[in-house]
Amino acid sequence: MRLRRSVFEVVTIVVAAALLANAAVPDARAVELVRGTSVITAVPAAEKTAAEKPAAEPPAESYQQRQDRIARSAAPLLPSAKDRPDETTCVSGEFTTLAVVYDSLVASMSPSLPPQVRAAVLADQPRIKREMQRITVSTLAISDHPKTLGASDDDPATKYRSPHSQAIISGLLKIRDGKQNEAIPVANITLSQAVETAWLYFFSGVLAPARLGVELAPNIIDLSGGPIESLSFVSYSMLLTIGFAVIRLGLTQVYSAISEAVLNQCVAQVTDEEKALAGAPSEDVVYDIPIHPIISSIADQLALADSDTCTPIGDLTLARIVTRTGEAAQAQAPNAAAKRQIGAETTRLLRQMRTVRIPHHLIPADPDDWNTVETMGSYIGGAIPFVGGAPLDILIGLGHNLGQGARFDETVSLHDLTVTKSLTAAYFSYHLAVHLFTTIGSALTEPIVNGGLTVSPFEILGRFLNLPLTYGLVTYHHVIRSMCLREDDTSGTGLGAEKKQRDYAAGVRTSEPSSSVKPRRSATPSTSASSRPAVSSSATSSRPQPPAPSSSARRPGR
Repeated sequence: MRLRRSVFEVVTIVVAAALLANAAVPDARAVELVRGTSVITAVPAAEKTAAEKPAAEPPAESYQQRQDRIARSAAPLLPSAKDRPDETTCVSGEFTTLAVVYDSLVASMSPSLPPQVRAAVLADQPRIKREMQRITVSTLAISDHPKTLGASDDDPATKYRSPHSQAIISGLLKIRDGKQNEAIPVANITLSQAVETAWLYFFSGVLAPARLGVELAPNIIDLSGGPIESLSFVSYSMLLTIGFAVIRLGLTQVYSAISEAVLNQCVAQVTDEEKALAGAPSEDVVYDIPIHPIISSIADQLALADSDTCTPIGDLTLARIVTRTGEAAQAQAPNAAAKRQIGAETTRLLRQMRTVRIPHHLIPADPDDWNTVETMGSYIGGAIPFVGGAPLDILIGLGHNLGQGARFDETVSLHDLTVTKSLTAAYFSYHLAVHLFTTIGSALTEPIVNGGLTVSPFEILGRFLNLPLTYGLVTYHHVIRSMCLREDDTSGTGLGAEKKQRDYAAGVRTSEPSSSVKPRRSATPSTSASSRPAVSSSATSSRPQPPAPSSSARRPGR
């Protein structure tokens, strides 16, 4: 009877998850979750016909194309004051400061206010703006969207990111450029920076602790009962887990929609002076933030990965990492003998790595590469007893590989295994180890728990053991999938995707029809950025050099 009930629970939850997935994602992928056999059929890549291959996607919109498209817009999201200058440019939230947002809100709301209130609001406006300019925030406390750094939709930094990894990446790039001591006035913080930073602190201070609380609650409070007696397996614990998973996924989707909308449409009309203040540091206030030499050394070697010019670290092979580490150790060796010993050990290790073969498709796909249906299945399936969690995630990851036409008998040497594959294997190994520890430990202590204890120690310990995985390894993996080694940047600048943003800020433009750009509202001819002398951001030598912090080649406040 107990076995039948457990099977019924599993089937019910899986079917419910499938229905929710189909309702939430009404596309072809939602059907795949129900038609399991069509997803897990392995098809060798060589047997795929041209008709079966997906059509090539159009190239992603570049940084310059996005800025030019927004500049042509004639309908800003925020209304402008009547006394605004005629010569303004339509910009996204990347160049819309909080001072501009405040002015716009005052201009739009004041006409509808009572006369006394309107007079008080307008009288306080200069004082509030002075306070916004006086209050400063450390630049390291502000998170930047990868698109504002130069990344496009097809660059890895826009896909493999979390609030924590995004803050780490922007912080490392600021440290590399020597901007860690900059203080940004609140008035100069951009709308995009405000959205990203607010989500970072909401995620860290509210969502992450709430997730831990939801996971711990069933092991501290008796939530085994349910609202429907005839469906006794539908417990409050299950409803809490599924409900919070839906809320978490919904909030993430809302944030993503707001974040993209702020950067992909005209938010406000601004003058050149206001645009130059976007993200600009204070001229009077400078912080003294010591950075550990190890962190500075790491930052000096990294750039924002670019799908065309700078291969992400995650796509490099383990052999490349071992070789590079050996070369760094040799450079720091105290004498020639130590240098030869390090070189010999490196050669021996590389030789051994060539002899070890790994069936790399038996490593489940990284959860960040799953589609929406697979992600929802993992969220909701976590409520399935025994199977939910690591076992289900492994099955989903393997099913994803099969759906991509992978063959489980295909092997590669450890020498050629990528960093991402190795970290994904470590992720699932740790995930499964914690799951087994928690499940077996709880089973062994079940009589004690049922004997009067209200706390399941192994379940609670397992939740805390998962924290380094969720907020440690996953964040680290996002960082290395979003960043590249500066020496690998084929543009020669060592900037990776940032080169697009730096070039645009310096006035460098790719050849486009002049009629396609109409950045000004004024009919009076003016000197546009495209008519300024082109300033190359490339280094003078063939080796990547640190970016010059000159005002002509850097975007203000970046």
